[in-house]
Amino acid sequence: MKPEHGLGAVLVAAALLSIARLAAAHLRAARGRRPAAWRTLALAVLTAASALLLYRMLLPPMSAGPDTLVVLTADADGLPVPASQQVIALPEADRVPLGATRMPDLATALRRHPDVRALVVIGAGLQPRDRDAVGGRALVFVPAALPPGLAELQPPAQIAPGARFTVRGRVTEEAQLALFDPAVRIVDTGAADDAGRFQLTGTARGAGATLFEVAIQDVDDSAFSRVTVPVVVDEAAPVRVLLLAGAPNPDVRALRRWSEDAGSTLRWRIAFGGGATAGDAPALDAASLAEQDLVLLEARAWEGLGASARAALLTAVRDGLGLLVHAPEPPSNALRGWLRSAGLAVEAGRGREWRVDAGPDDLARLRAWSGPGSDDAPFDPQLAGEAPPSLGYLPLTGGLPSAGPGAGDMMRWQALGQGRLGIVTLADSWQLPLAGRADLHSELWSTWAGTLARPGAADAAGFRGEARVGERVALCGLPAGTRVLTPDGQAIAPLPDPAADGCAGLWPRVPGWHRIEDGGALFVRGAEEAPGLRMTALQDATRQLARDGAETRAPAPPAIRPIVWFLAWLLVTVMLWALHRTRRGRGPQAAGV
Repeated sequence: MKPEHGLGAVLVAAALLSIARLAAAHLRAARGRRPAAWRTLALAVLTAASALLLYRMLLPPMSAGPDTLVVLTADADGLPVPASQQVIALPEADRVPLGATRMPDLATALRRHPDVRALVVIGAGLQPRDRDAVGGRALVFVPAALPPGLAELQPPAQIAPGARFTVRGRVTEEAQLALFDPAVRIVDTGAADDAGRFQLTGTARGAGATLFEVAIQDVDDSAFSRVTVPVVVDEAAPVRVLLLAGAPNPDVRALRRWSEDAGSTLRWRIAFGGGATAGDAPALDAASLAEQDLVLLEARAWEGLGASARAALLTAVRDGLGLLVHAPEPPSNALRGWLRSAGLAVEAGRGREWRVDAGPDDLARLRAWSGPGSDDAPFDPQLAGEAPPSLGYLPLTGGLPSAGPGAGDMMRWQALGQGRLGIVTLADSWQLPLAGRADLHSELWSTWAGTLARPGAADAAGFRGEARVGERVALCGLPAGTRVLTPDGQAIAPLPDPAADGCAGLWPRVPGWHRIEDGGALFVRGAEEAPGLRMTALQDATRQLARDGAETRAPAPPAIRPIVWFLAWLLVTVMLWALHRTRRGRGPQAAGV
């Protein structure tokens, strides 16, 4: 039941009960003591009038002026409709009230009513075909209530293989939610907050396009409670990493394994002292560093570099290289001074302990979270079930914190020219893969590498909004002649729009993954899929039209202002109270009392 209906029912019931009490008292009284009929009738009329005016005071009726058009859309049934001679119903409106006219679209209605300067839209909102017809007119939106279930969903952007991603969204009521991977295994669970917001985390495996699913737990399956989440794992060019270590240590081995699992191209060098080294790292000159995307430099290795090599590193960073200094011990004054000269002024505090998030308690979920492992280091349920080791680090101040897992003060960075320079103080991260949690080790270093590494080429194409069958999708950044391959094997050429900032329009006909030539994928939902997301999108787009036209002209206010209804209700209520108190019209005995 809608709130206004419930309020009306309560007031009607109260008024009827009061009138019935008056009638019963009038009939039970003896003939000689019975109050006058006019008194009982007046009390009943004033009671009904007071209830009606109270309802109108709380919910004043709207009235549209002669130049205002009332537009009924989907789910408009039961919502208050302003009094107007110009009421139309678009094809999505379920029921057409008396006096409303069916119209095929808003543009047709506006051609038939050329004097319209303002709109009142009632229901789910305007479809894409009707939004351009608004044309800057003032607009008031009376939205319908969202159905219970998933109302918003924000899938992750394109991510790299092995990276963690977050799915965010909103539900209309408190609920427990779960994220399922393509194998229908629960990857993560969580509860919505007071505002209905939630976020769930998953892990991307191999490159390609796949579908996860968000579901509300402990409810019947429906289109409102389960929604697919498109996840595109970008098969980008491998990051070229140069690792420079000051001595053999377990961190070097773990980082070499991380680089191999992440698909990076690694070159490395380890110093043994006395000028002896091992590895295939190139010389630190401008030409060699231009061929790298990220340099992992141990603090001890920096101490062994000459002035020319240090200068070449900073010059390469200004040209776009990413440089991450690993300093698990307090950095020396010389290293801090070198970083400060490059714009990264940091200070290290006293050592702290970082307790690693152990992940899900359930073994099946932990396996989906961590992945199957590799041939020589497969997933070990005994190791995975143990608590990960706590790691030490030095808290840093200054610079910018890195996003992702871990304490926010264990890594700091700063932009330098076209590149980025950072320092991390986490010690003994090699213990994570040794304890069976290579996924946590990979997540840490992949996040830091993604923050600092030289950016690759930008994506060739992108699209705006959610794609749905029968609705226009704007594809931007497409080279001329690019085609889109549909799931049924057809090739569609998007229609370029010179007025749309270099974008082209596509009208999908079938749901599923659409492949864009020269890379890229686009997931298209069915026309009736995820109705909660569709209704939210319609309402958001209509509210945006209302904001855009707010300064043009405001539609007519309610026919009678709320203060007038309040004064009328107050007057009638005072009259009712006064008539109850007066002796006029009472029976003889009652008047004597």
